[in-house]
Amino acid sequence: MIDFIVTRIKGILLTPVETFRQSKDEESKAVLAYLAVLVIINSLFFTISVKYMGSDSGPAALFPGLAGFFITLFFLIVIPPFVVALSIVWLHLWVYILGGRKGIIQTTRAFVYSLTPNILFGWIPYISFIFVIWSIILNVLGIRELHQISTARAAIAYIIAFVIPLIFLFFILLCLISHMNTIPAVAYTP
Repeated sequence: MIDFIVTRIKGILLTPVETFRQSKDEESKAVLAYLAVLVIINSLFFTISVKYMGSDSGPAALFPGLAGFFITLFFLIVIPPFVVALSIVWLHLWVYILGGRKGIIQTTRAFVYSLTPNILFGWIPYISFIFVIWSIILNVLGIRELHQISTARAAIAYIIAFVIPLIFLFFILLCLISHMNTIPAVAYTP
């Protein structure tokens, strides 16, 4: 299993299109094991960078010392699988609408393998955006290869799948900000 994961990481980072083509017939268990290992690696690196590089935020800020480290690590291991699953289903809806008919398993492969640069290196402060962009490009290539649709359709599916939630979050934030001015302030009287 370790050999598979190391080979897959090298393939995705160095020859992604060929690696996506080779992964078409892999077992789903292998993809999920790959994701689990990468999430654990990312969680460790991210927790160390947050806890010991001067940025105490999130759960680590509430619990000092080693407890904060383990609580942050727990949140980073438990929450990502749910977020990934939801993202895959939402992305697959748009891939399907735009012509991808190879099944949700192929979308899962494309999504999970495309996360490799972001999961392995996205914890690095100040340059993590580079790995996010790299993962987006890999996701479009993976959808194109595994669903056998055009690059344009794969890119449009990805853009729609992630722009709609961003617009929704923007409007929620806008509503929250607009209501902040309507909340009466309580005057302090001694």
